[in-house]
Amino acid sequence: MMEQGITPSERFVASLCDRSFLRLWTHPNPKGKKGKELCDCLIVCGPHIVIISVKECDYKDTGDKTGWERWEKAAIEKSASQIWGAERWLDTAIQVERKDGRILNLPPIDERQYHRISVSLGGKGHVPIKWGDLGNGFVHVCDEVSVGVVFGALDTITDFVEFLTATENMVSSGIQMLFSGGGIEDLVALYLMHNRSFTITDEANQQPDLLILADDLWKGFYKSPEYKAIQEDFKGSYLWDRLIDHYTDDLLTDGMFDMHSKEVTDNQLALVEMALQPRGYRAVLADIFIEFLQKPELKLASRAVKAYGNTAFVFLIGRSSDREHRARELALRCLVVRGRLPGVKTVVGIATDRPGTSEIGYSSDIVYIHMPEWTDRDESDVKGIQADLGYFKNTQWSGRQ
Repeated sequence: MMEQGITPSERFVASLCDRSFLRLWTHPNPKGKKGKELCDCLIVCGPHIVIISVKECDYKDTGDKTGWERWEKAAIEKSASQIWGAERWLDTAIQVERKDGRILNLPPIDERQYHRISVSLGGKGHVPIKWGDLGNGFVHVCDEVSVGVVFGALDTITDFVEFLTATENMVSSGIQMLFSGGGIEDLVALYLMHNRSFTITDEANQQPDLLILADDLWKGFYKSPEYKAIQEDFKGSYLWDRLIDHYTDDLLTDGMFDMHSKEVTDNQLALVEMALQPRGYRAVLADIFIEFLQKPELKLASRAVKAYGNTAFVFLIGRSSDREHRARELALRCLVVRGRLPGVKTVVGIATDRPGTSEIGYSSDIVYIHMPEWTDRDESDVKGIQADLGYFKNTQWSGRQ
């Protein structure tokens, strides 16, 4: 449930963030300097920090540019100022306190990637939206129409920030854009129509210096068979979101039980890797996970899948009655995958019962392994691990292949 005491427009944006980035990484109205509100919504996931400021100001037509200038100052310039102030404070902090009092750990300063979003409401299409580098860094400005499109069509943290970065790179390359009556939603359509890229060339294979975006670009794309096909392909991916949310429940209530230390932990690194998977990868992972669980004829003990960002996932079937052994085998299989899949540095393992097979109830285990470097000693250890797995396969409790 969203916190009380914020404006309807702020609640609306917070709900969009909660749906797109999931609740573990969405932080409405966090506290900054001297306990004052830092920004309207903060998203923190992996290295990414998205600072969102929401301003609502009714545009009043004065018959000249005065009305435009007043609205821009109240809705965009003040929003950008709040964002830059929040970023300056964050650069001095390692933690942030949420409005509900929960403490949020920030990524290491040298790894942070800031993204600035102004949600400027009240212009209702009457005022051209000013955006870009507004003085202290690139600020992406959304209005009433574009905010729903940007957060809805790019509804994972990776899809979202990749669009922001591609936009910034295009602008910095010198390409000028003119919006013919529309807004950022038409830029989203252009991006998706070109396979999530702004690599656009003319007949001579040259990139244009000027792009004019028609105001019906998003409306046309949204109704197109191509976009409907994309949505159909992604339909199953939301099971992955529900799986993340399932583990989030454990983390935010009683915490996760660490079977190695025998203590409760709030470590969310495995969930971060799950959340960093883009929508297309989530669709594949969800399909494989469901097939693995529901098709006993596969007769596989585990399944490894290489995913986005030098990450692999290992799915394992095992009985809750043998949970400690299951967790150990899951960790060992993750280590084997780390050593055997080229380019993989991080492995997340998920173990559970096959549906309808448990006599004592159901449980699941999750493992996170991050090893940036791989040495000869690690290779030797993996050979020993594989021997251990051979032992596990022959024990009565396992029965796995």
